[in-house]
Amino acid sequence: MIARTLARRIVLRTIDPAVFEAIRFLECDPEIDETQADDRVLTVEPFRGRYRIVEEHKAPEEVLNVRSVVDRLHTRLFFHSIADRPAAGILHAAALRRGSKRILLVGSEAAGKTSLALRLAQSGCDVEADEHVFMEETGVIARPRACRVKEASLALLPAIADSIAAAPAYVDEYGRRTFNVDPRLIGGTWRIAKGAVDAVIILQPNHRGHSSLRPMEPLAVAQAVIAELGLREIGRSASIGAVARLVSRTRLYDLSLGEHESAVKCIDRALDA
Repeated sequence: MIARTLARRIVLRTIDPAVFEAIRFLECDPEIDETQADDRVLTVEPFRGRYRIVEEHKAPEEVLNVRSVVDRLHTRLFFHSIADRPAAGILHAAALRRGSKRILLVGSEAAGKTSLALRLAQSGCDVEADEHVFMEETGVIARPRACRVKEASLALLPAIADSIAAAPAYVDEYGRRTFNVDPRLIGGTWRIAKGAVDAVIILQPNHRGHSSLRPMEPLAVAQAVIAELGLREIGRSASIGAVARLVSRTRLYDLSLGEHESAVKCIDRALDA
């Protein structure tokens, strides 16, 4: 099974059927417009009634059970991923393209980025990522990761709920499922490329209400973006500069996100403006 970062193909291997089924939740293999990826192998082995994670150049790590395997691999993959861009700020945003135009949906956890991104995929957009975007001086690029859809969000996506529910899932200690959804399952392509942004949309949840879109001033958008930006130990000034350039060159909006049909129409109008 493959889990990609921008610079690496992480090959996950195991002979244990239960582990294999569980780590499918981490699968991620988009097309990436970067240099040739290096391969790295992580092997999960049954070991003395537990499991052992073996990775080249690292000491083996022993974990208790299958859920612990997924949790530890999830953490390792995240750190491998952010190591590809050690000086880039990490923005909490979904990235999508419609034709040649790229939009960012910026919002905190539970703002509705993933469900709206998948609804836009139904309407012809291509999803690059639903969670993180690296901010650099020369553009943005999504951090590779499949879309994560909580079971409670299926009601927001009735037309594709059955397809999502068939995707690999992680079950937490309370029995709640989160699905790992390859955007190609919904339609279109899954290609990650570095480039400019045409519109930034700040999401404000308006549960069960009507969606509406308003232009925003650059300073207000900069404040909202910085609030969702993880700064690194190096490159902080460059990341802030990237935000300044983003808001000075891009169409900027606030979306009060209620039901999806009106939200899609609002975003279509913004991209066509």
